[in-house]
Amino acid sequence: MKKNYLLNVLVLCCALFVCTIARAESDKDEPSNTKSEVAQANNDDLTKQVNKLLSILPKFSGYIQTGYNWGDKNGDNRSSFQLKRMRLIIDKKVSKTFDFRAQLECFSGSVDNSAYKKKVITVMDAFVNAHITDALHFRAGQYYLPLGFENYDISPSTLETVDFSNICYRMVCRNAISSADLIDYGRDLGVMAYGDLFKSKDQKFSYLSYQLSLTNGYLPTLNDDNKSKDLVGRITIRPVEKLRIIGCYNWGEYKGLNENGDAKDYLPMNRFITGAWYYDPNGLDVRAEYGHIQSDDANVKEDGFYVLAAYKIGKFLPVVRYDMYRDKAAKTSANNKDNFLLGCTYEIIKDVKFQVNYTISAYPDKVKDAGTRTGTGNSLQIMCLLKF
Repeated sequence: MKKNYLLNVLVLCCALFVCTIARAESDKDEPSNTKSEVAQANNDDLTKQVNKLLSILPKFSGYIQTGYNWGDKNGDNRSSFQLKRMRLIIDKKVSKTFDFRAQLECFSGSVDNSAYKKKVITVMDAFVNAHITDALHFRAGQYYLPLGFENYDISPSTLETVDFSNICYRMVCRNAISSADLIDYGRDLGVMAYGDLFKSKDQKFSYLSYQLSLTNGYLPTLNDDNKSKDLVGRITIRPVEKLRIIGCYNWGEYKGLNENGDAKDYLPMNRFITGAWYYDPNGLDVRAEYGHIQSDDANVKEDGFYVLAAYKIGKFLPVVRYDMYRDKAAKTSANNKDNFLLGCTYEIIKDVKFQVNYTISAYPDKVKDAGTRTGTGNSLQIMCLLKF
C-alpha cells in the first residue's frame, strides 16, 4: 500500500513537471506576439498622449542674426559688431478653421527722451487667421502689409542679402507724411481678406492670388491718429509655377504738414509697387520691383527700383543687386543713391547660414553739389543667421 502511494506521488510530480515544461514552451512561442502587442499598445498610448500634449502647446520658432558691419553705408562710418535681429515666433493652430501668430523683435533700436540708444522688445505680428476655403481667408490684428515681395513674401531669414532694398525700407516700412522719421516695419492694425484662385492641374500652385487689407495707416500697436483708414490691394499672377508677377496699390489719408507747412488731419498719399520674381530654390533666383509714392498736398514724391539675381550652387548662393532710390521732394538728401551689392551666402548646415555683402553707394550730382555726400560710400557686412 505504501509502495502504491509513493508511486502515485511520483507519477503526479512527473505529470506536473511535464505540464510546466509544456506551458513554458507554449509561452515561448505564443506570448512573444502577445508581449509585442502589449508593448506596441503601450507605445501607441504614449504617442497619443505626447501628440495630445503637443497639440495643446503652441509652436515656437525664430532666428538670430549677428555679425560685423564696416563702412559708411548710412553715413555713420560704422565699424561695429552687431546683434542685428532676434525674432521669436509663436504659432498655434486652434482648429481646422482658426490659427494665430505672434512675432516679437527682441533687438530693435529705439531712442528715449534722454536720447540714449537702447534695445527694446517690439511686437511685429499679432494676428488671427480664419481659413474658410482656399479662395477665402480672413486675418485680423497686426500684420505685415501686402506691399511688394520683400515685405509680404520674404523675411530676413529667407532674404538673399543681409538687408532689404530701399523700396522695402524707405517706401513700405515708413509713412512719408505722418511718421517720416519712424520705422513701422511694414506692419499695421486692421483686417484683411485673401485667397488663391484657379489652381493648376497638379494642385501645386494657383494662377491668381489676392489680398485686400483695411488698416489704420498709422504706427503699429497704436490707435489711429485720424478717422481715415488705409486700403491696400494686391494681385499676384502666376503663369507658371516659378514665376510671379504682382501689382500692389495703397490709398490713405494721413495726419501731418502740407506743402505750406500747415497741420492737416487728412493728407492723401498713394503707394504703388509692381514687380516680377522667378524663383527656383535649387537654381536661378531673379527678382525686380518698382515703387512710387506721391502726395501733392504734402509735397511727397518718391521712386525706387531694384533688380536682384542669384544662383544656388550646392550650399553657396552668390548674389548681385542694383538698388536705386530717389526722393524728389528732398533732392539733396543722402538717401538718394544707387547701391551696387555683391554678396554670397553659404549654408553651413541646415538652419545656419553665413552671409557676406559688399555694397558701393553712388550719389547723384545734386547730393554732391549740396555737400551732403561726396564721392562714393562703401560697406561690408559679415553676418551669421541661425534659425531655431
